[in-house]
Amino acid sequence: MRLCAVIVLCCLLCSTIALAQDWKQVRKADEAKWAKETRLDPGTIHKLWRQASRAANDKDKDDDSRIADLDVEGLAERNQVLLVTYTGEKNCLTLTVFRQYSATTFSKLWSVEQGPDGQGFCDSPFGNASADVVKSVIEVRVPQAPDASNGYANYVVFDYEWNGITYRFTGKRAEQGR
Repeated sequence: MRLCAVIVLCCLLCSTIALAQDWKQVRKADEAKWAKETRLDPGTIHKLWRQASRAANDKDKDDDSRIADLDVEGLAERNQVLLVTYTGEKNCLTLTVFRQYSATTFSKLWSVEQGPDGQGFCDSPFGNASADVVKSVIEVRVPQAPDASNGYANYVVFDYEWNGITYRFTGKRAEQGR
């Protein structure tokens, strides 16, 4: 009986270590992908991801979030960068805007992970949540149930605009799916 418990404990420990190493490799691949796309250094991307993290400490293994988007152009006129991460079973988004001072120096300026209705920006069976910068406005699209009359997916779109100090919610609208 004790031998069986020891074997089970060893298997659990080995699988936990393997999972932690897998996450490290997944994160490295994400950082390399976004470095290639944005021309930022992978180490800088890792620092941005860490600053956006909701994990209680600085241990990478405590945060399972991944990068959904890293927009270095949409807010560039204000020297800002939008990092969108996702986490959880429903791929819920967190948006973080950084002020860029140099190629490797950024400070966290603003972050949001749910709309003013208190609901997260999450995928649903009807589609994927996304965030984009459109004419310097951050738009977050959250899928809703399809319209019964035409079968198209519906989205609620939350708009966030810069007011000179921070981003503020400026409106919500419905859109048909893309």
